[in-house]
Order: sequence, then structure tokens, then C-alpha cells
Amino acid sequence: MRLKVFHRTRYLYRAPVRNSYNELRLRPATADSERLEFFLLNVQPPARLRHFRDIFFNYVHYFDLPEPHHELSIEAQCTVNTSSPYTQGSPGGVDFSELSAVDDDMLSLFRGGSRYVEITPDLWKLALDVKNDCRDVFGAAQNIMRYIFENFTYSPQTTTSTTHVNEVLATRRGVCQDFAQVMIGMCRALGIPARYVSGYLYNGQGCGLRGAQASHAWCEVHIPGRGWFGLDPTNNTVADERHIKIATGRDYHDAAPVSGSFDGPPGATSTLLVDLQVEPA
Repeated sequence: MRLKVFHRTRYLYRAPVRNSYNELRLRPATADSERLEFFLLNVQPPARLRHFRDIFFNYVHYFDLPEPHHELSIEAQCTVNTSSPYTQGSPGGVDFSELSAVDDDMLSLFRGGSRYVEITPDLWKLALDVKNDCRDVFGAAQNIMRYIFENFTYSPQTTTSTTHVNEVLATRRGVCQDFAQVMIGMCRALGIPARYVSGYLYNGQGCGLRGAQASHAWCEVHIPGRGWFGLDPTNNTVADERHIKIATGRDYHDAAPVSGSFDGPPGATSTLLVDLQVEPA
């Protein structure tokens, strides 16, 4: 599927701020020019953009604005060709016993706790209950996805970007970011390597998908011998050609689209405005 994205993030400050430093993870996660046809990043006030690849191989652009400013605008545009990793079928048939045979330092980052995901006894017990007697790794991950979709309430404005998994488990309410992190925690509790994915979602006519109004998030699980496969607990669906992957990490902190800091007087709070359009190219 060929999709184009326009994503604008604006910060309006009540008082002038300065020394603003920002990191952006907004470039689609591919180095293939046939998949990523076009990418443009624009910042106002104008700033020199530099970039690097982080430990998770995400493209990270960064800039600083030392001069005073009342507003910061970040615009990202891209045209990308997407495809589904499930064209050859589901990666089922891998038993849980095969998880212990995988010894990979990078995968170990996605097995334990992280900033917003804690493997508590309650989370572990819930994961075992949902897994039940399933011995198939991908089948168990699908059970977790389905459980979150059926038992958690999609409720915007009830959580923030720093909401911890424990709070979401207590309230059973949240948005795509929260549901992805709950699924990550439950999978890790079972020994399944799981990582957070930030990106965009194309909600075509009649799709009725949730979370397409802003940056979306879902979970990827690693299946031994098969690789990474995405599951979207917000919509109870596999992550297919409608999902545009931008960045991955242990949780939201590693893959936030925009993160940064600034200096300002007391009361220099900001208002966030986001405009997102994802449509066929």
C-alpha cells in the first residue's frame, strides 16, 4: 500500500522560552528507497537539523534553539510503500520451549522491565491466566492482544505519555500507547521478547480503527526462527500494510516521536497541538 503522511506538532508557550533541545523520531524505519520514497522534516523557528541512529537503530534527528521563541512547529512529511509481514501466513507452530534456546544480547533488552513496564506478580499471574494451556508462542501473544482489546476501555484523555503500566492495569483504561505497554509487559512475563512500536495507522473507509487520529502504537513480539511480528491490541488486529512503523524501543520512552526540554520563566507552560493526515498516495 502506498501511503503519504503529514504530521505537524506545535508547541505554544505562554511566555518566551529558550535553549530548547529536541529529539525527533519521525523518519520511517527503513533504509530501502523503494519503500521510503520521500521524507521531509521542517522546523520553525529555523534550526540546523542533525541526526544519528540510536541503539535500537531508529533514525533520530535533533536540534537546539538557543534564542527566545513563543512557538515551536515540527512538520514531517513522507511517502512510503507498506506491506504486511503476514503474506506468508501466521508465524505459528513455535513452542515455548524454543524461547529458552535463544541467546541474544539485543533480545535481552526486550525481556525484562523498563521505565514504564514493570513485571509485577499481578502482571505475571494475569499473563499466565490469559495464556492458559497454549504452548504456541504467537498464539499466546494473540490471546493477550485479544484479552486487552476485550477487557480494557479505549478512553482518550485519561492517561499521559508517562503513565505506567501498573496504573493502566488498575484502571483498565487508556489509549494505544497504554495498551501496547500492557501487552509488552504480559508477553515479557511469559518470556516472550516484546518491544514497543510507534508509528501511524491508515484508517481507510469502513475500517473503523481506533488510534488513527494521532501517532499510533502497537507491540511486536519476537518468534524464534521467524523474527519480529506486530500485533495491535487497540484494534485486535495484526500490524499489516495499514501500519507505518517509525521507531521501536523497550517502551514509549525509547520511541517517543518528539522529546525535549527548554528553559523558561515560571509559568512558561506549553499547549500541544497535533495535526495528522494519513491517506493513499
